[in-house]
Amino acid sequence: MNLPDGHLLQKKKYRLTHVIGQGGFGITYLGVWNTEVKGGLGTMKTKVPVCIKEYFFKDYCYRDKSSYAVKVHSETGEKLFDKFKEKLIKEANILSEVHHPHIVNVLEVFEENNTAYIVMEYIKGCSLKYMLDKEGVLPENRVLKYVHQIGNALDFVHDKSIVHLDIKPSNILIDGEDNARLIDFGVSKRYDMNEQETSTTTLTLSKGFASIEQYDDEGTQNFSPCPDIYSLGATMYNLLTGVIPVESILRATKQMLPPSSYNSNVTKKTEKAVLKAMEVKPEDRYQVIKEMLASLDIPPYEFAENKLIESNKQVEDDFTEVLSAGFSGTGEDRDEDRTIVTTSSANASSLENRSQAGKRTKRRILLPVGILFFAFIGYAVYSYFVDITTSQGALGLDMPGVERSVANPERLTDNPSAISGSAGQASDNDDREQPIEAEQQPNPNQAFQPESRTEQVLQPETTSPQPSNMISAVTDPQAMAKDEARIEQECEELIASAKTKMRNKDYSGAYSDLLIAMGKKPTDEAFNLMEQCREDIIKERLAKYEIFTDFGDLKIVRNRETGLFGAINAKGEEVISCDYIDVSKSSDGRAFMRKNGKYDLYTADGKSRGTNLQTFD
Repeated sequence: MNLPDGHLLQKKKYRLTHVIGQGGFGITYLGVWNTEVKGGLGTMKTKVPVCIKEYFFKDYCYRDKSSYAVKVHSETGEKLFDKFKEKLIKEANILSEVHHPHIVNVLEVFEENNTAYIVMEYIKGCSLKYMLDKEGVLPENRVLKYVHQIGNALDFVHDKSIVHLDIKPSNILIDGEDNARLIDFGVSKRYDMNEQETSTTTLTLSKGFASIEQYDDEGTQNFSPCPDIYSLGATMYNLLTGVIPVESILRATKQMLPPSSYNSNVTKKTEKAVLKAMEVKPEDRYQVIKEMLASLDIPPYEFAENKLIESNKQVEDDFTEVLSAGFSGTGEDRDEDRTIVTTSSANASSLENRSQAGKRTKRRILLPVGILFFAFIGYAVYSYFVDITTSQGALGLDMPGVERSVANPERLTDNPSAISGSAGQASDNDDREQPIEAEQQPNPNQAFQPESRTEQVLQPETTSPQPSNMISAVTDPQAMAKDEARIEQECEELIASAKTKMRNKDYSGAYSDLLIAMGKKPTDEAFNLMEQCREDIIKERLAKYEIFTDFGDLKIVRNRETGLFGAINAKGEEVISCDYIDVSKSSDGRAFMRKNGKYDLYTADGKSRGTNLQTFD
């Protein structure tokens, strides 16, 4: 599905060398920029290495073999494709004007082949995820250095009302001088002066690193650094332990062990900062990045060299999951304009497995060869006994079913992601779980009491998976078919449950069921039902009010139950609370009368202008 090596873009301005990474939202290529440099000896032609990301929404797109144009399979997919392309271009244009020593520079954004391309500077090095896979858990001082650098970058973009929303080790590059660089603003949001999001809204999640508010399409409607603070804390947790944290949305029922239970060398002060940054409730976390950084003992920077360079081998990276949900007519959107959510759980390999990553190097070299051989045999048997559809047959020797097996949330990754730098500015690379390692289960016989929490947590086992199980998990077509059938059945049950709840007017409950179904397997039926749910939820809200007149984009209303006045937006949400006994016109807005006779003045965008004692007509 990728463009061929040597392909030219922008009238031969850029030439693609090879693919270095691909994920759910795009394909990243290493390329060269054919340009000219002017100097005292005249003009010289030169070639500058760059990374070029092509927007390619994998679940909905295909490439025309003759024209190389990117096309979309369905009308639903076209909606999502256009929304995300518009967002990608908008955010990339913003970032092309944002320059910081710890943010990878965006050089150009352009459209071609019916899609969009982002040209970024080439960073020779590796991602923190790759470093973790190769070296095991990192020393605390080194983690603190990287966190301090990325924290300063986040503080810089937060000052510009931008939230990254996808902080994780695979989106942090370490260059040759051992300095951290932040990449992948593909799902970021930018807010205007009134703190309303100006870019699209979608729920895009990296399991284990996303804050709980990112699971709600309205959770990031207003500007807040808190989601990035949670993700930065989760990144620290991962780097210090080698374990991906329990998903925020699951932590009410599944306890998260403190970092020291995996790594006894983690200091209490650092652990306390990590746990505070990762509080489930946003109000319990640090409220600004500077506050978080101030609570850490950042060591002095020392000169160092990073000799780790990711190979140029193409890798199917882990990616940030996206589920399509309904679109709001009012334009809420980020990880879409609404959105996309993922509900599968992200479990990580144990500390023991991580610390022995170097010992598995030979196995990683031999394993792909064995996998390809067994995949070929398995595919031949599978083709003989099963009626393969035309679309499945088109997969050829691409190990049929491997992509579908990713839908199983219980499988874990053992592959380093290919990102920028020598191999990887693939900004769509998330933590997609691969069927390589078995899930680690907690041992209920041991307990640990963390300093900053009152509940008990369980000590996990660290059992290593066997290579034979890994191979069979990837290549057994019967297991994959059974997996797919199970997921299909679960989705059907969730959709049936949602339909029943909709008939009973429990639209919120139905919406939750549909979100889970979309997390397992996005379908047009679930997508359309979510849109209907959203419309019904809005109608249900509006029914609570008697509408009087327009007030800018708002409507002045009276709550039918209390008889008090206020103002709502198009979604039926109270922007001006219904706490007032009367409403009058003022010079540049409305005056809402309190029960004590005083007036609160508001502009047409719902902003307060203070209180006035005078009477209004």
